[in-house]
Amino acid sequence: MIDIYLDIETIPSQSPEYRANVLENITPPGTIKKAESIAKWMDEKADAAADDIVAKTSFNPAAGHVCCIGWAHGDGEVEYAEMRDLKDEKAMIETFFHTFPDLGLACFIGHNVAAFDLRFLLCRSIVLGVKLPPAFPRDIKPWGNNVFDTMIAWAGTRGTISLDNLAGALGLGGKGDFDGSMVAQAWKDGRHTTISSYCRSDVALTREIHRKFKSVNF
Repeated sequence: MIDIYLDIETIPSQSPEYRANVLENITPPGTIKKAESIAKWMDEKADAAADDIVAKTSFNPAAGHVCCIGWAHGDGEVEYAEMRDLKDEKAMIETFFHTFPDLGLACFIGHNVAAFDLRFLLCRSIVLGVKLPPAFPRDIKPWGNNVFDTMIAWAGTRGTISLDNLAGALGLGGKGDFDGSMVAQAWKDGRHTTISSYCRSDVALTREIHRKFKSVNF
């Protein structure tokens, strides 16, 4: 079985129609009752509220997109595929899938990889019509033989810890000045190299964390 270290970066929905639908259905907080107060809130805050809702779709594969995939097979070089235009998302995922071992024997290792990275890739593949390779888990469980989730291995199924904090606890340094909250704006600004570098560094850091677990026969 080959270890595949994985990290993805995502961005919110880029569809003007999606945002327009969100804005159309925006309502003020229930505490605002008076007609003039409702009108004032809609005029001053509805757009920002719609933007906040759209921004959260970077965690929702039904609307958001994968913009970069970073991976490494075992101790091999960290590789990546990126999306610079929305029409390239399908091809980017297919590029990653084409690197899988033929026999379907792989363990996917990442931080929150079970609930986020693998699930997001699975759902986007269904949306885009990308055929899943045999090695890709369909019934994704963090305790399965084909998944090792460093967050759950450390914090359990009910706890959480960021990759940055876990790395710090293990004496592996931090992630630097760029973080996941900056990806959407970086993609909008065309800073694709910044995103891919960040994604690859997370893959490398996850591998170092996993080695710490292995060193104590976890």
